[in-house]
Amino acid sequence: MPLAVVGYDDEAARPAPKQCNCKRSNCLKLYCECFAAGIYCRSDCNCVSCFNNISYENLRMEAVEAILDRNAMAFRPKILPGAKAGSGTAAMVAARHNRGCQCKKSFCLKKYCECFQAGIVCSTRCKCKE
Repeated sequence: MPLAVVGYDDEAARPAPKQCNCKRSNCLKLYCECFAAGIYCRSDCNCVSCFNNISYENLRMEAVEAILDRNAMAFRPKILPGAKAGSGTAAMVAARHNRGCQCKKSFCLKKYCECFQAGIVCSTRCKCKE
């Protein structure tokens, strides 16, 4: 059974399906987009030697448990989507950080910065330097 994606109240807020390109991780590491999102790899993924599927459920669950033992919040989204403001308005509150980025020399201008990816400004939860 795939992990539930945490942090989305409805299906409309859930991001588009992931598509990974893993070469050596067997899709059992958090940098696999599918695995990190709590879903199985799909047929249109470009991964090699994939273990993130129903055929390898035992290995997959062992990897999930090992990761959760180290970090209980590992599969939660790093950026929570904005909530609707008021009951009758369509305005959105800005997305907020769950943990914050930890960039060192990139000034949060590279694609691996979670703030940059989400298009939001760093917050007090970020531990970025420079």
